[in-house]
Amino acid sequence: MKWLMRFLVSAVAAVIATVSINFGIYGAYAFYLNEIVQMPSPEAGSLGPFFDVLLLLIYSSVFLVLLLFIVFLIFYKRLNMLGLLLGAGFGFWLVRFFQLLNQWIWQYSGYSEPLYVYLNVLVFVCMLVGLFFIKYDTKRFSLAGTVAGAAGGLLFSYGAVIVYRWVDNTLTSFLYFDLIETTVVILGVPIFAFTGNWAVKKYGSKGTALR
Repeated sequence: MKWLMRFLVSAVAAVIATVSINFGIYGAYAFYLNEIVQMPSPEAGSLGPFFDVLLLLIYSSVFLVLLLFIVFLIFYKRLNMLGLLLGAGFGFWLVRFFQLLNQWIWQYSGYSEPLYVYLNVLVFVCMLVGLFFIKYDTKRFSLAGTVAGAAGGLLFSYGAVIVYRWVDNTLTSFLYFDLIETTVVILGVPIFAFTGNWAVKKYGSKGTALR
C-alpha cells in the first residue's frame, strides 16, 4: 500500500511540477518580450515568438515528467512531496482565482490580458515555497489533511458541476465551465482544504499514508 501511494504521489507530483515549470517559463518569457524588449504584438491568429517556446515546452515536457517521476520515486522520503503538491496547487488556485475575479469585474469594467500570462509565474514560485518551506505540521495545521482536503474539494466540486449539467441536460463539455460553475469549483477547493485540515487535527490522524 505504501509503495502504491508512493508511486501515485510521485507520478502526480511529476506532472504538476512539470506544468508549474512550464507556466513559470512561459509567464517570465512573455513578461520579458512584452515589458522589457517591448516587441510588437503578433498578428491575429499568430503566436509569433511564443510559438517556438510553446513547441519547446511541449516536447521537453515528456522528458521532464519522466525524469522528475524517477527522481521523486527514488528520493521520496527525502523530498517534501506534500509541500510541493500544496504549493503548486495553491499557485494554480491563486492564479485562477485572480483570473476569475477579473472576469467578474470585467462585466462592468475592462479586461486585463497580463492576468492570463504574467501571473503564471506565481504557480512556479508557490511550488518552490511549498517544497522548501511548508514541511511540518503545526498545532493548527496539517499538511497531509490540507492536501487531501484540497484534492477532494477539487474532485467533489468538479463532479458536482458535471452532475448538475448532466441532470440539466446541458453537459456539452467536461472542461469549459461558465463563470458561476468555475466559481463553484474555485470556492470548493479551499472549503474542503480547511475541512480536511480540521478533520485531521481534530481526530488525530497524521496522514502518514501520504508521506
